[in-house]
Amino acid sequence: MPLAADSLHGNRGPRSMSRVQVEVGGGKAPTSLGDDRFRLRKWTMVAVPPVLLVTMYGAFQELTVQYGFPLGYLLAFSLYWGLWCVALPVAVLGTRGVLGLFRSPQPQTAQLGIATHCALWWPLAAPLVFVFLPHVTSTSATVIVASVVLGMVIGITEEVLWRGVYVTLFADNVWLNTVYPSLSFGLWHLCPLSVAPSRHPGGGPAFVGYAFVLGLSYAYAARRTRSIAWSTVSHCVHDALGLGGLAYVTWLT
Repeated sequence: MPLAADSLHGNRGPRSMSRVQVEVGGGKAPTSLGDDRFRLRKWTMVAVPPVLLVTMYGAFQELTVQYGFPLGYLLAFSLYWGLWCVALPVAVLGTRGVLGLFRSPQPQTAQLGIATHCALWWPLAAPLVFVFLPHVTSTSATVIVASVVLGMVIGITEEVLWRGVYVTLFADNVWLNTVYPSLSFGLWHLCPLSVAPSRHPGGGPAFVGYAFVLGLSYAYAARRTRSIAWSTVSHCVHDALGLGGLAYVTWLT
């Protein structure tokens, strides 16, 4: 039976939980019969990042050798999204728990502080200024649509894994709900970069560092809003503005 969680929704009043009560924002996670399962899931998620990094690095290398580029690259990304970003969170939180991660933010958006708004929206500046605006007039509608779709896939799946699961399971531990998954999120990008190196200034190290800071910002916003709804919106828009669909449309046509 999957772990039942009230995900990132705040601890405002009693709630009925089927096995485990998980709350963000300083709430406790008391259980009776579910204690052992809850601890197992927490330890599992502590172990996930190094396993993910090793297996996905090998997947990008091996699949690219077996099927060439870009097919092997695309297959490895599909494995990452499907297995690590969807199947694993569902196994840990349950389907209802994963869907619950997107519940209405608390407090409401208008009541969020400046720091939370900055954490959510500063990431849009770089892709907007350096990618989208300089290239949008010469970019086809197909590429823009592909970029939006790709941004949604990446934004939704990665926020579920790297923010939703960790902020839910480790509500009172900033190292395990923010720092550790954000660092792992940054390092994970070394896997696709090993096959398709970054062309941005600073190369791979700069890309990893940028992703780490991005992860810290989104984790902070998720903790403050008790939801991954707004961090997911920002992540989707961020990646869409990066016009990543250009590469995929070029490869597939």
